[in-house]
Amino acid sequence: MSQRLYFSRILFLLLLLVSGLLPAQGLRVYDPSGSTNAVLLGIGGSLTVSSVMLDRRVKPMTEEDIKMLDLERIWGIDRFSTRHLSLPADEFTDKLLVTSFASPFLLLLDEPGRDNFDDMALVVFQGALINSGLINLTKVLAKRPRPYNYNPDAPLDTKMRKSSRYSFFSGHVATSAYFSFTTAKLYSDLHPDSKARPLVWATAALIPATVAYGRMRAGRHFFTDVLVGFVAGTAIALTVPSLHKVGN
Repeated sequence: MSQRLYFSRILFLLLLLVSGLLPAQGLRVYDPSGSTNAVLLGIGGSLTVSSVMLDRRVKPMTEEDIKMLDLERIWGIDRFSTRHLSLPADEFTDKLLVTSFASPFLLLLDEPGRDNFDDMALVVFQGALINSGLINLTKVLAKRPRPYNYNPDAPLDTKMRKSSRYSFFSGHVATSAYFSFTTAKLYSDLHPDSKARPLVWATAALIPATVAYGRMRAGRHFFTDVLVGFVAGTAIALTVPSLHKVGN
């Protein structure tokens, strides 16, 4: 459960390292204030600490718990995932998720991005912390069995792991949506007149959408899991930069 937070911290350290080598000059798009920073970091920290504490109380499903699961109680729109179990799809979404972590670095390709990258590094980290904390806290509260728990082809030992109770909502989708849409939001703020904006936003949507389909094909998440993950990650990606934008 801590893998997403781990990657977020690594990304933050890399962003700070790069931004420390760049001179601050030119037009300043973001102006992170002390009060806003404190609130956002407080929210992210509280979510993270709460999720870690509650995670210790979650117990793996027993063989009897698994036998008690009733497919008829699953919504029709969610049953697609219970019929699929693909390791290649699982591995592909892992790789695509890691790729999304690198998307903010694309902003270094031009001068406006380099000039504002120190402020943007803080913005990206704050959103990533909130996103990760919300994902993990929701998982330990919901304790929703993953789709493969309903699939007779899935190994029993896999079903009996604690992680098999963390279906809602999809961390892969929420995280890829967060980083992809944050990059698109930052790019749009830096280049409000750019003709490439529609393509940037379309690409930002395509990445988490692909991850979402892969997670369902892997039997890791239901449709409602990936839908909520997409919405949550996108909402955080659009909100946090807006709170720091100059003039707000």
